[in-house]
Amino acid sequence: MKKINRKYLFGDECSSKILDFAEQQEYFSDRKLEIRTYDDATCLPSLFLNEDKKFTFCGGLLDKKNEYIPSSAIHALLGGVFNSGYLSSGYRMYGTYEFEECDYLDDTVFYGGWCTRQWGHFLLECICRLYPIAKNPEEYKDIKVVFLQPVDDYEIDGSYLEILELIGLKREQVVFLRKPTKFKSVIVADTCSEAGIFYTQEYKFLINHIIQKAMEKPLKIKTHKKIYLSRKNWVFTDRDIGEDKIESFFNKNGFVSISPEKYTAVEQIHLMQNAEHVVCAVSTLPHNLLFAKDGIKATFINKICLPNLLQFLVDDVKNLDVTYIDAYRTLYPVHIGKGPFLFCVNKNLINYAKDNNMKMPDVFGPDKEDFLTYIRLVFSKINHLSEEEFLVLNSLFQNNTQDDFIFYSPRELMFKKYFHKIMWKLSFGKKKFHLEKYVKYKMELKKLEDEYYQ
Repeated sequence: MKKINRKYLFGDECSSKILDFAEQQEYFSDRKLEIRTYDDATCLPSLFLNEDKKFTFCGGLLDKKNEYIPSSAIHALLGGVFNSGYLSSGYRMYGTYEFEECDYLDDTVFYGGWCTRQWGHFLLECICRLYPIAKNPEEYKDIKVVFLQPVDDYEIDGSYLEILELIGLKREQVVFLRKPTKFKSVIVADTCSEAGIFYTQEYKFLINHIIQKAMEKPLKIKTHKKIYLSRKNWVFTDRDIGEDKIESFFNKNGFVSISPEKYTAVEQIHLMQNAEHVVCAVSTLPHNLLFAKDGIKATFINKICLPNLLQFLVDDVKNLDVTYIDAYRTLYPVHIGKGPFLFCVNKNLINYAKDNNMKMPDVFGPDKEDFLTYIRLVFSKINHLSEEEFLVLNSLFQNNTQDDFIFYSPRELMFKKYFHKIMWKLSFGKKKFHLEKYVKYKMELKKLEDEYYQ
């Protein structure tokens, strides 16, 4: 992978190690992929590996001797807290489990693998066996494709179904297994990509095939050269605090805000194909650039010191001209997929604006209301972390260097000092922080707020 521009990053130890790791990766693989057929194979629906439903599963295929078929597993770079570390390569789905009943169907089916309604993982992990269907739609037009689902009430619809249809599937071909089932035979294609680990020419072909089929459909929507992918209309509006200030800055400089969830998959692809520069916060949104033209400009706003490991593969697939900007303030360790996150205009964004001859932001530093909202959310979500996650994240975040960031004006330093006192107690005594103390501190915060913001 080409070098990552670090000019607008804090340069803390944690993110630097991850960026070093990403730059050393050769994501493209020229490995030869195979398609195998297993007779009397049993499909096992995916089940969560643990009670707290982390994003790892058991499930896959068993051969006629009821032995697990390793090629049916899903391997990925797990960008979360696993095995007492952050960078951890492992299995998204692997292994069998005990079951009492098993249906039998005298059919030949195509193995689709694990499937989820999480958009980024769907694009990076759930369509990666379907390239034979895109290449030879006539050969597979009457064969059902079996997906293993972790949730009983999962149904394929919306943009997810559109992507499958663009690949070459019909709705009636798609099957989601809810119980172990043995089939006459199961066709298994090697995966053409493993999230965060590698991709092949077949994955490039699959993405380009989806784009081609989408662009063949005439649409009457307005497209834009400069786009900001917005989350302001997203359902979890209490997670990304202060991003509206970042969005307003880019709007001021000619970027048009687009909420992807308001568009069909085909419309999103049209928007991406006509864009020359796309900006968004690091999350699932940057994965949409899989459908952009190769080599376009992209600016991604980090909201935490832990980068999204899967995005680097996307950057490589599309050869994006990427700039990452650290525009956040982290005062308590949180999981990259959960938050809360506090965005704010800082020196990194100011320097980016100067270097690109952009109009300056209207604000600097975190907004008072955003800051207080962030405090409230931190307190309300503190016990959502497992003890293992807390210990690992805390060790990572304590090396995060943002000391030269102007967080508050001099007259507000007392407020800042008091907040850090609370956070220090919180960090070192997570399990001892009870509701009574929270109420007491909240009252004190209100008193200080009245005093310093009157």
